Amino acid sequence: MNNLSKIIILVLFSTTIFAQGVCDIATGVEKGRFTFDGPSTVCIGQSIKLKDNSGGTGVRYIFGYTGQPASQLSSINSQTNLDYPFLAAGQYTVLQYGKKNGKDMYYCDVVYVRENNKPDISYEACDNTRLTLTIRNSPINNFDLYRIKWSDGSTDDVPIGTVLPYSVKKTFASSSTQNILVEGLYTIPNNCPAPQPITVKMDRGDMFPRIETVELNEDGKQATIGLTGNPDADYFLSSRSIDQNGVIPSNTMPKVKIGSIKVAIPDPQKSQCFSVGRIGQGGCFEFSNEICTIPFTLTPINDKYQLTWQKIATGKIQNTTVFTFINQVNTQIIRDENGLNKTTFNNVSNSYIDNTANCNKKYCYTLLSKVTVSYAGYTGTDYIEIATVSQKQCIDRKEIHPPAIMDGLVTVNPANHVQLTFKDHSTWNLDRTLYRLYRIEDLHQKKIDSSTTTKPFLDTKVDASEKSYCYKISFVDKCGSESDLSPAFCTIFLNENSLKNLEWTNNTPFGNTAIKELEVLSYNEQTNATTIETTKKASETIFVPVLDKFEEEAKFQVKTISIDGEESFSNINIIPITVKLFLPDAFTPNNDNINDDLLVKGRAIRRIREFKIQIYNRWGSPVFYSNDINLLWDGTFQNFPAPSDIYTYKIYAKINDGKEVNKTGKFLLLR
Repeated sequence: MNNLSKIIILVLFSTTIFAQGVCDIATGVEKGRFTFDGPSTVCIGQSIKLKDNSGGTGVRYIFGYTGQPASQLSSINSQTNLDYPFLAAGQYTVLQYGKKNGKDMYYCDVVYVRENNKPDISYEACDNTRLTLTIRNSPINNFDLYRIKWSDGSTDDVPIGTVLPYSVKKTFASSSTQNILVEGLYTIPNNCPAPQPITVKMDRGDMFPRIETVELNEDGKQATIGLTGNPDADYFLSSRSIDQNGVIPSNTMPKVKIGSIKVAIPDPQKSQCFSVGRIGQGGCFEFSNEICTIPFTLTPINDKYQLTWQKIATGKIQNTTVFTFINQVNTQIIRDENGLNKTTFNNVSNSYIDNTANCNKKYCYTLLSKVTVSYAGYTGTDYIEIATVSQKQCIDRKEIHPPAIMDGLVTVNPANHVQLTFKDHSTWNLDRTLYRLYRIEDLHQKKIDSSTTTKPFLDTKVDASEKSYCYKISFVDKCGSESDLSPAFCTIFLNENSLKNLEWTNNTPFGNTAIKELEVLSYNEQTNATTIETTKKASETIFVPVLDKFEEEAKFQVKTISIDGEESFSNINIIPITVKLFLPDAFTPNNDNINDDLLVKGRAIRRIREFKIQIYNRWGSPVFYSNDINLLWDGTFQNFPAPSDIYTYKIYAKINDGKEVNKTGKFLLLR
């Protein structure tokens, strides 16, 4: 950094400081006062002298106050002396503080310390013959007069009172360089050393525009360009994607100054190239070097991380004839852990795998390329170094989701619990440490189980005879990355609808695998063997059962078959058979072995848990009683044959579901 740049930075810095701290307190304090006993501008080593006009007590001075609060003033080096020698060039704030009228008292003013009599200037040189030199309108330039000594021996004095900026044009015989001394002079101080002459390269000069840095922000959608050059010049900024051809691309910004320039990036995935230029006062074209951004992609490769980006090649920048040739590229990768533990990898190629990464940690990566370039078409072989900085990309394995498990099914076991069986065919290469089972409840996934193996999950907390249940599964690898959730695996829920038909849900137990067909099964009441009642298409969900063959209860189940031949079973739906009891209208107990006994018959008799039957003659007297449904009446009463007549009966039965059956009727006894 040259001396002029240092002074400008000090000026900006101290101006900012002046507006802070106790210098800025407007109420509740008294205002002090001091004046300068001599100039407020001195050279290095000369003393600033003050006069105390405050009227305060306990007055002290800080020469070089930097904005500390009042509570810290006692810990800062201060003095009662009214003079102070400054040993470094810059702009300084002098703070006076003490007490006045029982209140705190403060007063601030600024002094300037010069390194030498060097004024703030700018210049343009071109064509090896023409030079325009400007004494700038700058806070540094408060000299009484200025003197320019040209390399041809001539001198130009800028008179006292000249309004700045002031420009002088000079034409020389063709020459590659000119040595020029520009000196600022004033009466006090009068012993500052003269500055050194400057050497101007007449083809472009040191104030030729130059992009020194290009830095992407974290999302890569904006670049900050650090531009140096002539502080008085207006440049146009050009931008292009590196895959676009062009000598001088379209202007992105028609008027920019040196300093930091923020530019939007059209496509954060592509390298974007920038250059600046203008037509100078002498009519010469000025174009900066061209420099391109280096966006990169960050990809997990197993348990490591790969960074890839478009290589910055040496030689002429791709697809353009802007005056830039790349001589050398040194790219670094800077890795940190939440801003700490920074690690730098030097001289990396454009496809780099970080083999030192611990995949259980969160890392952030940035690329820094130091590019050495030269201008083509100009005299000399001077090189400049440019820094181009990528976006910052962070990677946390907990935010990376491997491909989901797709192969699985759910089925209902005899206890109406749900079993999920799966096979891990995910293409993810890292070892698994855990498998997780989620139950879907109210459109949310609730984690209900985990396992270190691929053994089936069993959900014993649900009753699959009440409704359909849906599940998803995932795995966690050794780096802590949890896979995407699988598709939903849902049980088939079988039930009777309002029309007493069997109906089942039409979701799938096989995730994304299609259903080939469904079989409606019935169970034999004695052997529990199954029979296929019917085969249905995947789109069909209703079956009308025939219950005639069942005595006590009819058990049905739906078996779902996938196109891969996998099988899943629904809950078992039990339909109780309605109890019906019958007595014949007549019987003939005449020992001919035909209809000799009165026997209660019916359907679903095995469902009866309690039974009573009473038979009465025509006068209402009981002639037979039994609580055994299988007990026969042989037509006798008190060991004598009952007479032929019409008899009445009453039957009471209690069913296994708690319901009761009452039946009365008449029959004829014939002999």
